[in-house]
Amino acid sequence: MQDTSSPTHPSPAVSAPSAANRLDAEMRSLCAQLADGRCDRATFLERCARLTNATVGCSRTGIWMFVDTAEGRILRCLAMYDAVNRRMAHVPDETNEVGAYFKALEEDGYVVASDAHEHPATAGFFAQRLGARGVRSLLASSFSVNGQVFGAFTCTQVGEKMDWSAKQLAALRLIGGPASLALFKESRFTPDTGLGPLV
Repeated sequence: MQDTSSPTHPSPAVSAPSAANRLDAEMRSLCAQLADGRCDRATFLERCARLTNATVGCSRTGIWMFVDTAEGRILRCLAMYDAVNRRMAHVPDETNEVGAYFKALEEDGYVVASDAHEHPATAGFFAQRLGARGVRSLLASSFSVNGQVFGAFTCTQVGEKMDWSAKQLAALRLIGGPASLALFKESRFTPDTGLGPLV
């Protein structure tokens, strides 16, 4: 499941202690701004998505929330940055077989799928839409607090496969960890699902 080989193309992922420290400082600042009201939730989510893209290097970055509905568990996108078109994007709920994906995030805390068509956690998830969207590879870190998984921070590569590196995964987790806690603490974090605050 863990594919930590070097990527086919260079990425701007964190590669040195100083870079990791800068990313940590940037996330601390961003989380503090959410906590004291200097930025709202929508702005926080957008900035996290854009920062993830700039740091990891990929076609798209997203922040997703698992939602339990009468029809079953689905994934709802809270924010998506499309680097190909250089803009934030709106995407529909994902309802295709999210169970294996959720289980992998719950057990391992991440998913590294260089081939999203074949990876057991993502094959069913993308079965009907993968070709249309052009997504070839997916990297995900759990959106979780105290071991409870709420969703995922994701990076996807369009058009060609990406052999995700350990540095890229580390960078994604450096962003996802503090962002998860900040959103958990933010009392206004109530997804438009009727799910209620994360408490």
